[in-house]
Amino acid sequence: MDTLFYIVMMLIVFNCAMKLSLWPFWQRLVFSLLLGAFAIWSINYAVEQSKVEIESWFHREDILKTMAIVVTIESAIGLIYCFSFLNGNENKRRKQFMHRLLHYYPGLLTFPVVFFGLTKILFLHVGMDFSTTGILFALAVVVILNLCVELAKRLLPANGLRVEAHLWLTVMVCLLCLFLSETSKIIYPSNAPAPDWTSMILTLLAAALVVAIGFVVNHVKWKLRNRA
Repeated sequence: MDTLFYIVMMLIVFNCAMKLSLWPFWQRLVFSLLLGAFAIWSINYAVEQSKVEIESWFHREDILKTMAIVVTIESAIGLIYCFSFLNGNENKRRKQFMHRLLHYYPGLLTFPVVFFGLTKILFLHVGMDFSTTGILFALAVVVILNLCVELAKRLLPANGLRVEAHLWLTVMVCLLCLFLSETSKIIYPSNAPAPDWTSMILTLLAAALVVAIGFVVNHVKWKLRNRA
């Protein structure tokens, strides 16, 4: 299950980079510097954590449920933005205002991912000064996030395609987090009934199919609009 957590955190970073790729350079640079500053500010808190305590977070049902709620809210915001972008918002001022507000909301899930990454780096380099390790990690966060943004822009040059990728990544993060919150009951048995694996797998497959169909349909629409 720990591997799935790392996959989710990687998807969160990629999803953030996909959203930042829609911003001007100076704005995404400011946000990446803000993440770096957060990493430096979190050094003292990260040092106080123990490796065993952090690993136990993966198995605490209360933390997993809280995470599922936060991720669901973040995913809802991301999906509203994607649908607003793909459906157009030129007609009403209220829609334009909401779309612009959502456009400049980068998502907050990257911050706990940065904190977790900082704690892992501090545990791996116990011989180095914590402040030096934290500063180097903060610089790495700024560089890696901006490299991911540039990679996203090269792979998907059109804004519409990156928004569709943002939608797909948002759905994947939400589904995986909900899945992880349920699997904790399997590892630590409770009085709750055993999960219905068949229904869970079918639900995931159906969601993936819907996302894939939506991606293809919007891609075709985008090509037709460009031709016209």
